[in-house]
Amino acid sequence: MLKLISKLLINTKSIQRMIKYSKSGNFIQLKPKLYKQSVHFEKNTVLAGDKLIPTILEGSFIIPKNVTVTFQNITFSPTARMYIEGDAVLTNCRVIGGKTDVLIIVDGGKIKATHCEFKKARDIGISLINNSKAIIENCTFEENGKTHILAESSQICMENSELSKAKHALLIKNQSLLQTKNVHIHHHTDTQVVIEDAKYFDHESTIERGEGMGLQVLQKGHVSLQATNFKYNASTQIAGQNSFLIIRNSTIQHGKDAGISLLGHCEAQLSYCEISQHKNASIEVFKQSNLNIEYSLIDGSDKQGLNIRQKSIVNLYDVIVKGHRGSQIFVIDKSICSMKKCIIKEGYHVGICIEDESSCAVVESEICNNANSAVTVFKSEFSIFKSILNANAGNGILAMTDSSIEVDQCKFFENEMPHIACKSNVKIHLEESELFKGKSLFIVNECELTAVNSQFYDSHNVQVEICDLSTARFENCQIYNGGSYGMKVLQNSNCYLLNSSIFRHELSQVVVNDSSVILKDSEVFAGSRHAFYIQNHSEVLIQDTFISKHAQHQIWIDFESTVDLKGVQLTDGSLSDIYAQNQSSVYVADSMIRNNNARYNVQAVNFSKIEIGNSVVENKYGDVYYSENHSLIKQLDY
Repeated sequence: MLKLISKLLINTKSIQRMIKYSKSGNFIQLKPKLYKQSVHFEKNTVLAGDKLIPTILEGSFIIPKNVTVTFQNITFSPTARMYIEGDAVLTNCRVIGGKTDVLIIVDGGKIKATHCEFKKARDIGISLINNSKAIIENCTFEENGKTHILAESSQICMENSELSKAKHALLIKNQSLLQTKNVHIHHHTDTQVVIEDAKYFDHESTIERGEGMGLQVLQKGHVSLQATNFKYNASTQIAGQNSFLIIRNSTIQHGKDAGISLLGHCEAQLSYCEISQHKNASIEVFKQSNLNIEYSLIDGSDKQGLNIRQKSIVNLYDVIVKGHRGSQIFVIDKSICSMKKCIIKEGYHVGICIEDESSCAVVESEICNNANSAVTVFKSEFSIFKSILNANAGNGILAMTDSSIEVDQCKFFENEMPHIACKSNVKIHLEESELFKGKSLFIVNECELTAVNSQFYDSHNVQVEICDLSTARFENCQIYNGGSYGMKVLQNSNCYLLNSSIFRHELSQVVVNDSSVILKDSEVFAGSRHAFYIQNHSEVLIQDTFISKHAQHQIWIDFESTVDLKGVQLTDGSLSDIYAQNQSSVYVADSMIRNNNARYNVQAVNFSKIEIGNSVVENKYGDVYYSENHSLIKQLDY
């Protein structure tokens, strides 16, 4: 019966007539030739061409509601849009334009295309509107003018297909849904995929080599990408604005602009991704956008790794950021960045740069081998806990101008400049940390430092330097094994040390110049020169402290300086224990000064004055005091 119907219809000139006289659902086999006819399908039909020789239909084609038409092995050359309100199934078909602006319009209907080609429309390959649905498998879209597929308020499912050589590959708008798997999108002259107020879910597709953006998500768009590859796009590879993105197990590489740009009020989550080798920043986060990144690699772009601006928030967990020409992480304009278990390394500039009332917190991370400072902070807040900052060409932390720094349980070592440098009204709290193999602290210009339970050691330079109207407080700290000075307090600064130890330095252990120091319940010992070198109108109080075994005068006081010693033990110095000169003053009470290595324990010269009360001063030579040139040493009895 089927053969009889086919033979009858082949001999009929009009396809429209074939359909009219066939039963609903009949199979119509066409001869392989050109049919210049327009067809209005009024019933369910299967229309098939020859598998080997082209069967070409030229005209316009309409499939109304409640009608299903199946096309097999047909080449369409539409002179007007194929209009589908019902259902269309295309298998091994070719739809080639040139005479129409849109190849196919699906208006509230459904289209399924398998192993098909859609090409050379002046504007659009397939347009879906009014809750239409499309299933596209193993298809090719090429050289359609403005876009291959436009969807408005519709749904598309696409697998194993290729789209190329148009202005856009996909324009998905107005609460549409796009699902793709293993789709290859490439060589478009503008943004390859645009999602506007719509949803896009992808798995294992590649979007590459476009002359514009790879993917743009706008106006409450929602995108989820799984194992998607973006590469070699001329503009930003993924851009989002007022949208939500989830990107997993994806690679975003070799872009000529940024890797990912969140341009305003956008939220994104990245996990197990690689973003690398871009001419601009790897990731940009602007205008109150939020970004979470986990288990990812951000590598080797010509500018920043992450550029975070304008009150945006970024959280990183187990992320490696490395090899960027600009700051690896740049936080500015009241933005916030937090990171845990991250590595920031091998950058050509600063590791983390925080500016303009921004905030950054780092936990259990490593910042190392950067060509500039590990962290710079300007008018901002920075906190770091249980982390390592080492082998950077600049500072570990450089904080400037009204910044606040908190460091807890961290290690700083082998940085080429001071591990922590603060300038201009910076407040820093340092707790349970180790700073070694490099100058530990440089605090200058009205800064405030508090250090608790910390160690500073093994520096070839000054270990701690406090200067220019700055204030420092050390509690339960150790400063030791330095190749230069242990501590310098200079230029009208103040330093308070409690329950601390300073020992084994090649130069003076503590230098005080035009400043004040209070040392309580501490010990200073085993120095290659002085314990204290005090000069230029300085004031020092040393109380309940042990000072011993220095190669030069243990306490040297010079140029109108004043020292109070209360409850101090001064023992085993190689030269005098106290040496005051040039109008300096020393007051000793309730102390013990014992030295069997030098003839005089206490010396005053050049208009200086020393008063000693209720104290023991002795040596094996018997002569404990020496004064000259209008100086005075006075033993007081209480």
